[in-house]
Amino acid sequence: MSIDPVERRLEQSFEAEKWSRFIAECQDIEALRETAQALVQQLQQQKAASAWMATRASESENAKLEMLAEMIRRKADPEG
Repeated sequence: MSIDPVERRLEQSFEAEKWSRFIAECQDIEALRETAQALVQQLQQQKAASAWMATRASESENAKLEMLAEMIRRKADPEG
């Protein structure tokens, strides 16, 4: 059974629900501003982390492909 990496986990769903309720029920505009700024900052950090992980995964995959290509070249030319 594989897990969809984009599917939200239960604790993420609870956190999203908590923030949604806070925003819907909040009457203090300053608290809403602070919350929005914190959430924007968190989103930017998550995007940066995702981009970094994608870059690292791509680099790792490229390194594996280069090693495989080298193995194929060596097998095709046993004298080299």
